[in-house]
Amino acid sequence: MLLHLHVGPSSPSDGLVLLARSYMDLQEYSRASHVLGQKPVSTLTDVEFFVLHYARYLAGERRKEQLSLEMKIHSGSTPKPAMNPHLQDLLRDLADADASPTKNLDAFGLYLYAVVLKQAGFDRTAVKSLYVQLLHRSVALFPWNWSAWMELATANDGLSVDVKSCPWMPNLFQAHVLLLQCHIPQAIEILERLKLTFPTNSYLHSQLARAHYELRDFDAAHTLFRQLAAADPYRMEGMDLYSDVLYVKEDKTALSELAHLVQQIDKYRPETNCVIGNYYALKGQHERAIGYFNRAITLDSDCVAAWTLIGHEYIQMKNTNAAIEVYRRALDLAPNDYRAWYGLGQAYELLDLFHYSVYYYQKASAIRPYDARMWVALGGAFEKVGQVAQAKSCYLRAVTNKDAEGIAVIRLAKLYEQVEKDLDKAAEYYRMHWRDRAVVHGGNSTDAVAAMLFLANYSMQRGNIPEAMEWCNKLLERDGPEKEEAKSMLQAMRRMEFLAPSESP
Repeated sequence: MLLHLHVGPSSPSDGLVLLARSYMDLQEYSRASHVLGQKPVSTLTDVEFFVLHYARYLAGERRKEQLSLEMKIHSGSTPKPAMNPHLQDLLRDLADADASPTKNLDAFGLYLYAVVLKQAGFDRTAVKSLYVQLLHRSVALFPWNWSAWMELATANDGLSVDVKSCPWMPNLFQAHVLLLQCHIPQAIEILERLKLTFPTNSYLHSQLARAHYELRDFDAAHTLFRQLAAADPYRMEGMDLYSDVLYVKEDKTALSELAHLVQQIDKYRPETNCVIGNYYALKGQHERAIGYFNRAITLDSDCVAAWTLIGHEYIQMKNTNAAIEVYRRALDLAPNDYRAWYGLGQAYELLDLFHYSVYYYQKASAIRPYDARMWVALGGAFEKVGQVAQAKSCYLRAVTNKDAEGIAVIRLAKLYEQVEKDLDKAAEYYRMHWRDRAVVHGGNSTDAVAAMLFLANYSMQRGNIPEAMEWCNKLLERDGPEKEEAKSMLQAMRRMEFLAPSESP
């Protein structure tokens, strides 16, 4: 109805467009394009022109999927995706219509032209510039087409869009782009502001949950997703991300319940198969998990999450070659997906190709500069190639960005102790590790014991016997060779005290 109101209805006497749209509803796209293709192009209304070419595009997409499936069956592996056979004809017709002095493309025609242009490939800078211009013209004419905004989000251009008829759509778009570019606090600020206008909007609620997930605030994300599921129990969008939260929290019960729920709602949705795949991944059944993630890709070959999750499972199985292949496919679809770049870094690290790891971790850290995990991984790769200064710089960045796992602090301590021989700096970071991590977790980890042993030796060498004894007494509460070493140090310090000359009265 909104489409007709904007571009104008067809003549009541002409039922061809209604017939074509009925065929579209039945997913008989070739029949829809054939019906409207009988009319001369010059006599087509804007609606008819769009439906004709959109139906032809969808028919080509279906054929492309069939060709990809046939190629996969015959090759036995994951082939490169086939091309839409109608792409070049569509490109010519839409370009001619846009250049025509008598007939300009409407908002939907411009959007379709941009989509076709993108699929044909950006072999020149001018082509990408045209793609962006088409989308800007489309959203300016009809700002309610969210699909056009989503295409614009992938363009990474800095142009602003002034839409006076719909002032909140650019805000929705801006929040989406900020999330894509990992500027999470700014995205949350816009989403919270929009919630004042649309307090019950499920999309805003899911985007807020996603934002907290990206911040690694899993408790907040869990609460928001649980509220969303209660308010909109049959919603499927975002449930795959909810399953990611439950996976990270290792909540097998809740993940099992979610898997059963989404399977009952619609077992042929990509989200459903991602949820079930995550459930089996959490149980350690990696091959079954990959099977469900592959089903998600069969249902939607552009499902970036599924490609990335398959890569993670292959990493768990130490199948690095397969992991590298699927991570690259994920990056073909989403070049800014930091998870795929990070996964490639892990894969090459498993292959001991650390210079490659450095490259891919650098890509991931450039996309997520406020994520301590990226800097820890990059620092580790720099260490492996002997670039200690760069490794130290990365670990310092991780500490600055609140390294929740405390890996960067202990690695800095060991670097200063073992490589740079700066014992004062090493002691500073060992104390930081003990304060922030070891005390909280009981001080029983290998790193905590290493910190206590170093600080005991350091304090003894500096003549701070009381502190050295305190660290040794802590070590006596642990089992292992360090306990015996602590006993020897205590005996040595007591002998030192006994042999020390007493002060004259």
